[in-house]
Amino acid sequence: MHVKQIVRLLAVDFFGSVLWFPVWWYTIGLRKVALNSWRALQYRAVSYGLRIWIKNFFVPMYGQYDLPGRLVSVFMRFVVLVGRLIALGVEALIYALGLVAWVAAPALFLIFGLTSAAQGTFVAQMRGIIR
Repeated sequence: MHVKQIVRLLAVDFFGSVLWFPVWWYTIGLRKVALNSWRALQYRAVSYGLRIWIKNFFVPMYGQYDLPGRLVSVFMRFVVLVGRLIALGVEALIYALGLVAWVAAPALFLIFGLTSAAQGTFVAQMRGIIR
């Protein structure tokens, strides 16, 4: 390899990747994570069958068309719907926290890394390794 090729490899590919990383993380990467979270939440809503439960809310269960059968059916469907909506809300909260973690992760890692490096330097100075 020629020296120019090596310099180009280091300058463009390596340093370019390092500089491009935060831009990608907060634009393309965040968009992909948000889109995947939204699709996963939509999948969960479909898998809970919320639309079907709402559509059949007043339809009596087991063909019981008398008043007690209808009341029990409506009550049970209400309980099931509330439970499934709570579960979907909890899952949406988890996905939202995941997005917040995605946004905060690089800054936290940078802070923790700098703090760790500073503490390591301080400990080395205390032991007389670095003056």
